Amino acid sequence: MVQHRDFVTTVADHIGVTVDEARRAAEATIAALVRTVDEPQRQQVLDAVPTLLAEQVDAAPGPAWDEDDFVAEVSWLTGTAPEEARQRVQAVLYILSRQEPELVGELELPGDIRDLISDPAPGGGVTGPHGQTPPLTDDELAAALVNLPYWTGGHRALRRTIQLPEDNLRRVLDLVEGLRGEMGRAPDVERDGDTATLTVSTRSVDAVTRLDVDLAHRVDDAIADAGAGLASP
Repeated sequence: MVQHRDFVTTVADHIGVTVDEARRAAEATIAALVRTVDEPQRQQVLDAVPTLLAEQVDAAPGPAWDEDDFVAEVSWLTGTAPEEARQRVQAVLYILSRQEPELVGELELPGDIRDLISDPAPGGGVTGPHGQTPPLTDDELAAALVNLPYWTGGHRALRRTIQLPEDNLRRVLDLVEGLRGEMGRAPDVERDGDTATLTVSTRSVDAVTRLDVDLAHRVDDAIADAGAGLASP
């Protein structure tokens, strides 16, 4: 179970806000999350967090249908601007995913809400005009692909194709899917026999962001860990 003081303090330290601001953000985010998921997952969230973090559940309008909806609810509950609320939601969900990876990985979230489960840069990081993580620029994308030799793609998505014997492929894909519990997200997978194509993209902006680059690197690490004798890219 998440420990109230440790959780709030970790959120505060992670994004450089006061403990009281982190507490309000955590309460509002948990409230919106509880109102958004269906039973029995609603009860699973409540069982995993302290009662103090679930005190605003009845005040949350919920359920939220997409990312902007979710952020708007937290913005309203905390009295903060949407851009500020988004960054705090990301921190709360990210820390929750680190402390309760199985729970967060199993949550069935509507729309693009899962994209909010990401690590905001210290101090809030760079955000787009609506507070979301911005698409990579041409130069940023080119630099990212230099360090991702197995990946191809453009501004909309990055893709890696792997071809392996069935048992090895299954093992690799299980490890890749396990990233959902660690990071709150995993690649989309299209499988055709002994070939699988992995795609990463941030749906909320319909583009490749730094979150996708981080995910692609983690996918490469997971594939390397599998030690499955991968074919050449």
